[in-house]
Amino acid sequence: MVSTNSVMLVLGICSCLPQLSLGNAFLHKGQASASLSMTKADIQASLLSEIIVAMGPAATAGRLTQIEDALRPMFIALPKNEHGNLGHATVCYALHRLFVQRHGWYIKGLEPAGGLWNASSPTEILADRVPAYILELFEERMGGHGLNLHDVAVLASTLEHLVHDEARGRVQSAFKALGWGSSDSINAAQATDALETYMAAYIVGGNLSSMSRRSVTKLMANVHKVYPFWDETKKWLHQVQHDYVRANVSRTNPSVNQEFDLEAVTSIADKLGEGYGRFQNTECQQLKGDLIKHADRSTGRVKLSDFYKAALGGQWQFSETIGYLRELGALDESNPQDPSVVVPNYIGALSNCIATSAFYSVCCIDECEDLVGHLESKLAAPQAEPAHIANLVRDLPSNTVLAPRNLPAALLQRLDEIAVVNDGGVPLHGRLFAQWMHHAFPNECPYPHVSGTTSPRTAAEWMNSTGEKHTATKDEMKSLVDRTAAVAAVDSSNEEVPNIPWAEEEELLVIRSTFGSSSSDSTLWVAGRNMMFVVAFSAIVISMVRSTKAAGKTIIAEPHKMYV
Repeated sequence: MVSTNSVMLVLGICSCLPQLSLGNAFLHKGQASASLSMTKADIQASLLSEIIVAMGPAATAGRLTQIEDALRPMFIALPKNEHGNLGHATVCYALHRLFVQRHGWYIKGLEPAGGLWNASSPTEILADRVPAYILELFEERMGGHGLNLHDVAVLASTLEHLVHDEARGRVQSAFKALGWGSSDSINAAQATDALETYMAAYIVGGNLSSMSRRSVTKLMANVHKVYPFWDETKKWLHQVQHDYVRANVSRTNPSVNQEFDLEAVTSIADKLGEGYGRFQNTECQQLKGDLIKHADRSTGRVKLSDFYKAALGGQWQFSETIGYLRELGALDESNPQDPSVVVPNYIGALSNCIATSAFYSVCCIDECEDLVGHLESKLAAPQAEPAHIANLVRDLPSNTVLAPRNLPAALLQRLDEIAVVNDGGVPLHGRLFAQWMHHAFPNECPYPHVSGTTSPRTAAEWMNSTGEKHTATKDEMKSLVDRTAAVAAVDSSNEEVPNIPWAEEEELLVIRSTFGSSSSDSTLWVAGRNMMFVVAFSAIVISMVRSTKAAGKTIIAEPHKMYV
C-alpha cells in the first residue's frame, strides 16, 4: 500500500491548507524522530523519491514513462509560471483531463462542469498528523516553482496506485464472499466467477465486504435487470482474462493447469478497471446516436418537446425534468418558449455516470478532449493566432463534422473577437475558446456555462436535496409537447432560425499575465470551475485514505440512468 508520504504529497499539492499542529504520522515508523532534524531542502529533495520508493520500482518503471508520454503534449501547451512549471489549478486541470483520456475516469472533485463542489475541509482529517513545516514545503513548492512534467506524472501514478489498492481490497472481498481465503489458489473458472462478481458490484453497486455467498448469487441473478449490457460486458471481461493468461502462461508448457492467486486476479481486475471506461463508451455512443436522430446537427440541440416525444415513444432514457436538465447544464433556454437539450452536455452529464468507486466515476468520455488534444499537439503553446487555429480546425474532423471544410465567416469573426479580448492571442484553455469549439463542433464539444450558473448533481443527490423526482411523468411530458405544438401553430408564420447562444464572459485557466500581459481585468477560470479543483482534491485524497483503510468497501450506486 502507498505510504502516508505519497498520499500527503498529493493532498499538499492540490490543497490550500492552513498551518496545522505538529504530528509524526507523515513519515514511516522509526523515521519520525530522525526526520525532525532534517532541513527543508533535504525533505523537499526527497518528496518525489519517497513516492517512487513507496510504489515500488515495478509501479514506476513502465507506468510513469507512459503517463509522461501521455501528458507531454498537454503539458507543453498549458500555461506555465515563470519557472516553466504548472501551478495549483493547472495541475488539477491536467490530472482531470489525463484520467479522462487514459481511462475514462472522472476523478471525483475534478469534474470541470459547474462551479460548486461540496468538498469537506481537510483540516479536521489532517490535524495532529502532518508537521506544519511539511505543509509549508508543499506550498513553497507549488507557490514558488510549481510542478514539472515528471512531478505531475508521479502524482498521476500515485493516484493510479491508490486505485489499485482499492481494486485489490474489492477482489479480496469477492474471494471471501465466494468462500475462498486470500492465500488460496483457484482455477480459471473460479477466477472468472471472482472477476464477474467484482465487475457486477463495480457496475451496479454493492458492498462486497459485507456480502455472503447468498448475496452474491442474488447480485448475479439481478445484474441483467439493472444493466442490460451485462452479456456484452462479460464477453469483454472473458477476453481480458484470456489475454492476461496468454501473456503470462508458461510458454514451455501451455497445457499446465492454470492457477490464480489473489494478486493474479487483482492484476486482471486492474486491467478491467482501466479499460472499462473506453469499453462502456460504446453505450454512450449508442445513446448519442439515439438522441441525435431528433437533433438539429448544425446546433447540437434537440427541442425539449422532441426530447419528450422520444420518451413517450418508448425511449424512456430521455425523460429528465426541466429542473434537473437545467441543473445538469444540459438545457438551453435562450428561447424560453421553446427550450432545447444540448447533445454533448446531456451525454456527458452526471446522470450518465457509473459511480461505484470511492475515487472516480466512469462517465461518457468527452469527445472534445481528443479535438482539443489534437490542437494542443499541433500548436504546442497555451495560445495561438486566430488564423493558425482556424487552419487547423478546417482540417479537423469529428464523428459528425466532415473535413476539410470552410468555416463560416461568423465563426472566424468570433475567433478574432476572442483574440481582441485576450490581447491578440486566443488562449486554448479559456471559456471563450471552449465556447468557440462548441460552435465549431456542436455535437461533440459541450457548451461551457459561465461558472456558478450550474451545479451538476447525480439523480440521487438531486432528489435528496430538492425532494423532487428527476424524471418527468407521462402527463408532464405530454403537457409540454402539446403546449409547444400549440405555440408553434400560432407562430408558424414566424419560424425562428435555430441558433447557438454566445456569452461574452471570458474565464481563463490562469491569469492573463501568464501569457505575458499585465492586464488585471481578466477573471480567473480558476475562480469558478478550476479553483474549486484545489479544494475538492482534498476530499478526493481523504476518501482514498478511508478506502484503503476499509479494503473492499464500495459505494452503492444508483441504477444507471441509461437503463432506467
